[in-house]
Amino acid sequence: MRILLTNDDGYSKEGIRALDAAFSAAGHEVWVASPSSNRSAQSHSLCLDRPITFTRYGEKRYHCSGSPTDCILYSLKADLFGAMPDLVVSGINHGYNCSSDILYSGTCSAASEAVLQGVRALAVSAEKAADGSYGFDDVASFVATNLDRLYSLTSLRSFVNLNFPPHFEPVVDVCTLGQLWYGDVPEVVSHEGDVLTLSLKSGEVSRNGARDGSLTDIEACEMGHIALSVVLVNPAVDDQAHSRARELFS
Repeated sequence: MRILLTNDDGYSKEGIRALDAAFSAAGHEVWVASPSSNRSAQSHSLCLDRPITFTRYGEKRYHCSGSPTDCILYSLKADLFGAMPDLVVSGINHGYNCSSDILYSGTCSAASEAVLQGVRALAVSAEKAADGSYGFDDVASFVATNLDRLYSLTSLRSFVNLNFPPHFEPVVDVCTLGQLWYGDVPEVVSHEGDVLTLSLKSGEVSRNGARDGSLTDIEACEMGHIALSVVLVNPAVDDQAHSRARELFS
């Protein structure tokens, strides 16, 4: 299989290198188009105000000056590798990409962009253990070993999102998405004349479970299990609000 790797932490990070090693050892053809440096929490942003630079650092391996979405969009449309990949794998992210955090995630947005460009995709994330380790080799080994099954779940309308807790059990829970709420508070850094500079002070994180009581990705990870969610790329409309709108505007 031809696999294009990307991430949002940067091409030199341990997570993406673990996937590169695991897929290469399994006999897959591995390509890389990954940001030159950390581009976390950039969501589906594109660098439209400047040219994008791809720098080759190995055989079919490039780092890119743009966002994770740029990495996928430009490398596919510019035919950077001379062919289309069979699969895009984004990760391994340093930290979870669960629940509503998917909206902010550069890791997940790169997978979404692949689907929009007609390529199947996985997003892979892992949480840090208390000792500071991520267990990337174990995560990469699991993904490589189960790649055929994971690939069978991908489509051209959705991507597979995987989250691995520290010291995970090899149990996969198929989950819905929860909602995370951050109690971050803006703090004044400086206020000089008409210029106000703010920064966010981290607050407590709270979460809401699924309304129907089904297992969420966060809950699965808290149990030490691997959380798997198949995420639609195109946003869904609110059917209830649409029905009301038809009544209002008929």
